[in-house]
Amino acid sequence: MPLKRRLPRSVSAPVFEKTSRRNVIDILTIKLRDFLPFSRERRRRSNENQAGSTPPASANNISPNQMPASPRLSPNEWQFAFDHVIYDVDGRAQFTKFLQSEYSEENILFWWAVEELKAVGISEGRAKFESTVQEMYDTFIAAESPLAINIDHDTRTDIIGLVEGKDPSTFPENIYERAQAHVYRLMEKDCFSRFVHTSAYKDVAKKLSLPQTFRFNGITRLQPSTAVVVQAASN
Repeated sequence: MPLKRRLPRSVSAPVFEKTSRRNVIDILTIKLRDFLPFSRERRRRSNENQAGSTPPASANNISPNQMPASPRLSPNEWQFAFDHVIYDVDGRAQFTKFLQSEYSEENILFWWAVEELKAVGISEGRAKFESTVQEMYDTFIAAESPLAINIDHDTRTDIIGLVEGKDPSTFPENIYERAQAHVYRLMEKDCFSRFVHTSAYKDVAKKLSLPQTFRFNGITRLQPSTAVVVQAASN
């Protein structure tokens, strides 16, 4: 069953006959809650050690100005704010709660799991990477998976072709990155535009010194128009 094999060392894997959406969400939330900041910090430390830099501060205490560089960060305030929310421990927790209220938390959980997978491939060896790929496939991609993500047909078909009936040794390291990018754009363009209206976002924005209004083409708006968001997401 999905996610029965891989939980934090301090958590015993539950045994259940039927996996409900709620069960999987609860397990994933426990499993991933503290992993992402740790995994990003571990990768950053590895990169800095290779470059001869000084060790970084604890990931849980990284301020917005110290946030590890992300290839997705851009000068666009909307995308900048979204990135800071999902990479911050508290921001991500509040955004996840919001998505739960919309029954779409599978998006952030999948995005988060792909971040974990990247760290697994670096630090825990090929065997762990392969088992994690299969767990994620069973949970988010396979037919009747409990947390099926909303991705385009071609992307889903390509992933199925890479996993179904294949030797795990052939799983490519970037197997889910295209799907992750799709889910990221969906959350940024759609879900985040509603999240910014909530008091939870206002609290997160205050903590992270993020804008509560956004400027696009010289016009101040709470959120960008759909056309602007689509253009930003395609960059």
